[in-house]
Amino acid sequence: MSAESDGASRRRTRVDRRRETTPRRLRDAARVVFERDGFHNARLSDISAEAKVGAGTLYNYFRSKHDLLFELMKDVSADLTGTAPDHAGAQQDPVRRIEEVNRIYLEAFRRNARVLQAVYQARDEDERLRAQWDEVADHFQSRATRAIAAWQKAGLAYGDLDPRHTAHALTLMVERVVMAWSYEGIEYDAETLIATINKIWIRSLGLAGGAGPRPGTAARPGAE
Repeated sequence: MSAESDGASRRRTRVDRRRETTPRRLRDAARVVFERDGFHNARLSDISAEAKVGAGTLYNYFRSKHDLLFELMKDVSADLTGTAPDHAGAQQDPVRRIEEVNRIYLEAFRRNARVLQAVYQARDEDERLRAQWDEVADHFQSRATRAIAAWQKAGLAYGDLDPRHTAHALTLMVERVVMAWSYEGIEYDAETLIATINKIWIRSLGLAGGAGPRPGTAARPGAE
C-alpha cells in the first residue's frame, strides 16, 4: 500500500469513528441540558455547545429537540424496563418480589427523573414521546397484572380483585408519588417511602409473605 493510500485510509477511519461517536456525544450533551434546563428552556445551541460540535453537525443527526429527546428516552426506557425482574418470576415469594421490583423501579426512576420530566413536558407535542412514556407504563402494568392473576390462582392474593384494574391503580400510585418526590419538591425519606409503598401493595393484595394460601382468597373465575 502506498503512503498516500495509507494516509487516506487513516483519514477515513477517523471520520468513521467520529460518525459513530458523534450521535452519542449529542445524546449525552442533550441529557445534561435537559436535566439542567428542562425541555422548554433547553436550546439546540446549548446542546451543540455542550457536545463541542457545530450547530451544522447537530442538524446532520437531529432536526429538533423532540428528536434528541426521543433518542435519549430510548436509553432511559431500557434502564427502567431492562433491570427489573418479573413480579411472578423464579421461585421467590410474592412479598419479596414486590419489594425487589419496587426498589429497582424507584431507583431507576430517580436516576432518570429529570429526563422523564422533560418527556412529560413534551409528550403532548410529540406522539412518539407519548408512546414511549406509555410503553414504559404498560411494561410494568402488564407484568403486575399477570403477577396478580398468578397469585390469585395460587390462593395467595385476594380473589375478588380485578387483576388489571388493581395493577393499574398500584403502578400509577408508585409513578405519581415518585414524580412528586423527584421533581415537585416534596421531601421523602427514601427507605421510609419504599417501605410504605411495599406495605400498600402487600396489604392491598392480601398477601401474607408467601406463607401459603390465605383463607377465603380462592381465585376469581377468569382471573388467569
